[in-house]
Amino acid sequence: MTCEETRRHIHEAHDDGRTAALPELVRAHIAACTACRDFEDDLRSLTAALRELPQAPLPADALDAVWRETIRARPGATTTMGFWRLAAAAVFVAVLSATSLYFVFAPARPKEPSPVELARASAQAEMVFGYTARALAATRDATADRVLALRVSPAVRGVAASHPPRRP
Repeated sequence: MTCEETRRHIHEAHDDGRTAALPELVRAHIAACTACRDFEDDLRSLTAALRELPQAPLPADALDAVWRETIRARPGATTTMGFWRLAAAAVFVAVLSATSLYFVFAPARPKEPSPVELARASAQAEMVFGYTARALAATRDATADRVLALRVSPAVRGVAASHPPRRP
């Protein structure tokens, strides 16, 4: 056991008022170490001298002065710390509230289409593509017939092609 550990045990025993209850290892160290034995003797004599002093009541003004000097030494430190704690708590509550509101009022995801709905949409798309293909074919045929009738036929026959009037 080190002198530091022994002195810590001595202090704890004197603070609690049970110096006779020191562990056996501590007692063995005190018996072998002159410095620790002197420390324990000095602590006992100091404790005894303090107990022999007359106990006078402490004036209220002195108690207030001690209170101001020790506890309230830094007046801004406690209010600043209180402000930051309050601000952190407010931010935490705001984030928690916003998250809760999001989960309560968030729009529900749209459900995916069923296989029946997909088949119906596919059939409708094929029908629209079919009509579109027929319309394009009819337009192509009509355009080809018009080009043949108005341009190619007269050229083959040797007649100058007449230009049909343009529609506005």
